[in-house]
Amino acid sequence: MGVTVFMVESLFVAVALAIGTLGTDVIAGHQIALNVAWITFMVPLGLAMATTVRVGHAVGRGDAQGVRDAGLTGFVLTLFTQSVSAGLMLSMPVRIAALYTTDVAVIAIAAQLLVLAGLFQFSDGLQVAANGALRGLKDTRVPMAITAFAYWGVGMPAGWWLAFPCGLGARGMWIGLIAGLSMAALLLLHRFWKLARHTAPA
Repeated sequence: MGVTVFMVESLFVAVALAIGTLGTDVIAGHQIALNVAWITFMVPLGLAMATTVRVGHAVGRGDAQGVRDAGLTGFVLTLFTQSVSAGLMLSMPVRIAALYTTDVAVIAIAAQLLVLAGLFQFSDGLQVAANGALRGLKDTRVPMAITAFAYWGVGMPAGWWLAFPCGLGARGMWIGLIAGLSMAALLLLHRFWKLARHTAPA
């Protein structure tokens, strides 16, 4: 679990360091978008923790259907809450950025990145929810490998390539984040449903 968290956190640190070479306005815009994304992430993070508990309780009482229901409930609630945050970021990125600064250049950059942050709300929420459900099944080693591959085998290389060789700058790094989070969400969800289908009732 610790390594899994490290994979996520270190990716965002590496992205910030890479974007740090692109100028102060870009750094400021990135920090605004990232701060908004972290605030909204607290909701699916809390739901993931609750999902861990509910799945764990179902496992403890030998309730195979309860395991699946707890996981599904966590995923549905996460999609609902992430729809709200994504809708806000996609519909009013300039207004949100303007809450942080009056610098027009920074607002413009932050607004672009907030649109991308809105796009990864679903994959970000689902990957943490799936991780939570898998922890309830006491499955942590494979998710650790999945997150390492998704973030550092897909997300960071794709982001760096798009940002620098392709010249997309900060937007490229954020597209890389979307790729890594989406890969993690798909693989972790597949892992949960695979294990949940084979959970035997008491």
